[in-house]
Amino acid sequence: MSKMRKTGGYMTVEVSALIPIVLMVLWLFFGYLFYFMNCGITQGIMEEALQKAADIRITGADYDTGKISYAKLNQNLIIGNIISSNKNGDTMAQKEIKEKIRQHLFMAKAGSVNVSTTSLKTSVKVKMQSNVISFQFLSGFGIQLFEYEGSLAALGDFEMEQIRGWNTIEGAMD
Repeated sequence: MSKMRKTGGYMTVEVSALIPIVLMVLWLFFGYLFYFMNCGITQGIMEEALQKAADIRITGADYDTGKISYAKLNQNLIIGNIISSNKNGDTMAQKEIKEKIRQHLFMAKAGSVNVSTTSLKTSVKVKMQSNVISFQFLSGFGIQLFEYEGSLAALGDFEMEQIRGWNTIEGAMD
């Protein structure tokens, strides 16, 4: 007990300075873990919506169910997907990505979502930002921590179109 009195309260001052530093390091560590968890969730959401949008571009399938109308598909030109691009899935995919990100991410939000379709590919770009309060304070100084920007592209499944073209050519040669 007499040794404690000789320290003169220095230990209390040291611990009171050390505890906020330890808590800040733990806050940063957990923010880092949540960031990587959110990156994986965002990537999965992007892949799923991209595949649906690419299927609509090529086959004209229903976005929600994935059902294909083969009678409607066979009425298209053989080179119809190369000449014109079906952009019906863009707005639906963009809406789905925003909604799922809003529902599934923890302490993060979608900054921007862009889905675009050309005649040969469908691409998705998503920007996700962490909502941790201390990191938003740093963004006022131009420091961007825990910000994710992902992009994916699907070229499309032209095998089905090749088979349909071969069948058409084979039928014309008979």
